Amino acid sequence: MSRVCEICGKGKMSGKNVSHSNRKSNRTWDVNLQQTTIEVDGKEKSVRACTKCIKTQKKA
Repeated sequence: MSRVCEICGKGKMSGKNVSHSNRKSNRTWDVNLQQTTIEVDGKEKSVRACTKCIKTQKKA
């Protein structure tokens, strides 16, 4: 299973680590995915969603 949010499609991001001497090396950031249940058309569905989507879902 890939680490991609099933709601918004957010996935792994890449960038650089920068040391004190300004040397750069590659690194990645994974999405904070959580297994949760959401309600869709009156039915509960289990999804892997990022925490931002879960927070927004609770607001609505």
